This record gives sequence, structure tokens and C-alpha cells, in this order.
Amino acid sequence: MSVRTETPGPATRRRLPPEERKRQLVAIGLQELATRPIHALSVDHVAEKAGISRGLLFRYFPTKQDYYVAVVAAAARRLLRAAVADPCDPTADQLRAVVHAFVSFIDRHGDNYQSFFHGGFGADPQIREIREHMKNTMVERTLAATGAEPDPATRMLLRGWWSMVESLAIDRTTDPVFTVDDVVDRAIAALPAR
Repeated sequence: MSVRTETPGPATRRRLPPEERKRQLVAIGLQELATRPIHALSVDHVAEKAGISRGLLFRYFPTKQDYYVAVVAAAARRLLRAAVADPCDPTADQLRAVVHAFVSFIDRHGDNYQSFFHGGFGADPQIREIREHMKNTMVERTLAATGAEPDPATRMLLRGWWSMVESLAIDRTTDPVFTVDDVVDRAIAALPAR
């Protein structure tokens, strides 16, 4: 008696409302980034996993770059959702919680994070805008956590400080001489507005 094994084919076609389909395609892109860098992300593979044609994918995202921008924006939103302090825990060090979540996110997604914002894709104006929004959000969270005066000079110093935190977190992914907690400790020690 022989056992027949079937290899899984493409996903079954299913009609979805446009916004739901876009969310599905971005979610597949985020899943794929867990195992491959963004430059290796194939829109053909994404379309196949979604059970749609390549042409239909391009109806939602006119170019491959538009699709990549949508995936990067979703990844940035995930980072921002992760890098928050718990407002219900006033005893916690709010700043430490924010910085730790940020550094941990980069630690888990270092190669992709770097290719998003510092590789060839980082030159794209839309990607730069996503990165600027992310950095400005982190500055606002730092101001809230430290109670520092939100004047232009403090904001400028905090933007520079977040660049340093980001650089330390990225460097740790390639040369882990420090733990995530070490990076957080050293970053907080170097904070200019505390």
C-alpha cells in the first residue's frame, strides 16, 4: 500500500474587501521578514501565500517599493506599540521600560531594522519619514517619562540621544559585547536631559 503525500499548493483564492486584503498582504510581508531580509522578500511569493495573482497585489501596492514601504511602516508601528511604559505601574522606571523595549525590538529584528532604515531602502523619502516619526515619538515618550522641559534644545539633544541608543542597539546585534540590559543601562547613564 502506498501513501500519497501532497505538497501544499498556493492558498485558496478568497475575495476580501480591499482594506482587509492590504492588511493581509502586509501581515504576510511581516511574517516573511522573520526568516529573510527585506531585499529578499518576493512579491510573487507574498501573492502566492495570499492566494492572489501578482497583478492583484500591484492593484493594492502600485510598485514593489510601495509594498516595502507599507511593510516597513507596519514594522515601525509594532516597534512603537512595544516601546511604551506601563501607565498602570507608577513604580516602574518608565524611561527604562521604553528604552528596554526599543533595544529589545532591534535585538530581535536587527538585520531587517538596519536594512529598513540604514540600507538602500533608508534613502527612500517615505522610509525616512517613517523613521523620523518613530524618532519623534520616542523623544516625546522620553520627555513624558523624565518630566524634562519640552523646549527645542532638549528635543534636539534627545533626538541625538535616541540616535545613539539606536546605534548601540544595532551594534549589539553584530558584536554582542553587551547584553540588552547593559545597552539600556549605558544609554540611560548617557541621557542628557535627566
